[in-house]
Amino acid sequence: MLPQLPTELIQLVLRNCDTSAYFQAAFSSRRLYEIASTSRAVILHQLHNTPGWNNGIEAYQTRHLFGVLMKRSYEQLDGAEHYAHPTYEYQNRVIDYHASTIEASEDSVRALLVFKGHSTVHLVEMSHGDRTEVQLNSPGQDIGEVEIIQTACDGNGGVYVLHRFKPFLDQELDTDHPFVKHALESRPNGSIHLAYHRLNSRENTIRMYDFPECRDYRPLALSVSNGKFAISWQNTLDPYDHDVVLYTQLYDEEDEEDEEDDNEDEDGSCEGVMEEGKGDPCKIIHAAFEAYVLTSSNDQDPYARFSRRIGPAMRLAFNDRGFQLLYHYRAQNIYGAFQRLDRIPGPPGEPKPHVNKNACTVQFSPSLSLQFSIGIPFFGTHEFGDISQGEQCHWQYLAFGIATHRVEKWTVACLLKSESYTGPRCTHVLNLDRGRRFDDWQIMAQLGGFREVPTSHGSPVATSRRGTRVAVVNWKTLYVWALNPSELIEGNGTGFYPSSWGSSTGVIELRPVIFRLEAVCSQLRFTEKENELVAITDRGVMFLDIGYSGKDKQPVKSQGHDNSITNLRS
Repeated sequence: MLPQLPTELIQLVLRNCDTSAYFQAAFSSRRLYEIASTSRAVILHQLHNTPGWNNGIEAYQTRHLFGVLMKRSYEQLDGAEHYAHPTYEYQNRVIDYHASTIEASEDSVRALLVFKGHSTVHLVEMSHGDRTEVQLNSPGQDIGEVEIIQTACDGNGGVYVLHRFKPFLDQELDTDHPFVKHALESRPNGSIHLAYHRLNSRENTIRMYDFPECRDYRPLALSVSNGKFAISWQNTLDPYDHDVVLYTQLYDEEDEEDEEDDNEDEDGSCEGVMEEGKGDPCKIIHAAFEAYVLTSSNDQDPYARFSRRIGPAMRLAFNDRGFQLLYHYRAQNIYGAFQRLDRIPGPPGEPKPHVNKNACTVQFSPSLSLQFSIGIPFFGTHEFGDISQGEQCHWQYLAFGIATHRVEKWTVACLLKSESYTGPRCTHVLNLDRGRRFDDWQIMAQLGGFREVPTSHGSPVATSRRGTRVAVVNWKTLYVWALNPSELIEGNGTGFYPSSWGSSTGVIELRPVIFRLEAVCSQLRFTEKENELVAITDRGVMFLDIGYSGKDKQPVKSQGHDNSITNLRS
């Protein structure tokens, strides 16, 4: 229908399309492409309504302008919902997403996959397009039933596996075996153990932690950092009885033995546990630790009343090099509270460090303030001050935040900025984790199209390494926003975002790319690539490249030249 219209009407239609629809129409037929790529006024209009710098573009030739518009379209991920298709792996078994973990670092993504009905943890590491897998067997799986409850990485080549062990009572068991001994002394629901696997170590050793004092509790969450770990416990009979405990290692069996004894004990102290991929049996070391109750629903402080109302922590995360602990509660997108740990353990009689709710009042519009939950900043800048002028260094942080209107109950997601000043030419290094200390935030952009789905695991949020992508998944719908963090954090001072991208409250409103998935996502991360996502879903591990890969090109002849024209259609 559209190609049959007069040229003037087609130009009018293309002028009033958004950039994505403009290119979809342009690549649908040869005639539309010729009109779209040669109509200078239409292209300039599209450029002035697409994020980018427009200084001096009027001097460009029309073909160059069309190329600039196409490049901007790719950067904004226009049409990605048509050409980006997810792939799934490990579909032959059901992933236990409560026990599985996926974590991202600067140059890799590491997933600890647990499959329902299996006691082996699959460690999958993805880096620069390569993928490696190591299988970690659970100690005691040959003499009892092992249920993996939680997994975690420590960032230093170590893996923690929290599991429940029940011995096979219909077999003749060695009652002196540490697993069997603890299990027989515990309740019928089994005993809880934490196994620490040290990867890339010459010794095939597993350090084991036992929790006989928690036999009436079940673990809900685990987080580790720098040789310490935290566990959220809930009473199996009283759901209102729960606490979070910090554990610090004191010593283990190996510390009490001489180095010579250790060398001679290689074939005598093993428990017969085999780790897949290695021919030598594992050596089990039992470790002692110091336990410190961080929070308890039985305390008398104001936070205990809050925790009794909102329930136990369902996920924990160490932050700021392990000196802060973040508490995630059921159905929350962002952590609900945080606690400083730099004074733990403190002197006798010193009160516990205060637990702070993640709530900041921010001006949303001239007549409305909302209480935001704000995540850890994902982008920051450091502007050096002029020493000769006595100027201070200027720090700025950009973070993702969510707020819900108390009365009308609508929810909005925004990008917020906080800033601080220090002495001129300070020697500090940018640490995004510490940017969350500030209480004064202002909205820099609104994430248009955001929808909150009240599920038990909330809506996972992920940001890319360089801060140019923000992703939120709601059940089976994935939203991705492309952004220029440097421009947003400076308040769009250069006019990178056109006025047509303004919201009703006066800030920039970013437009999402929406992907309709065929799987429910429980955890979401970006890889080291800015346009690649990996997620744990009910269909397996999902990989999704949302960037244009250069495929799906078709040759189009124009004005006597062969031009390779990108086809944005799937």
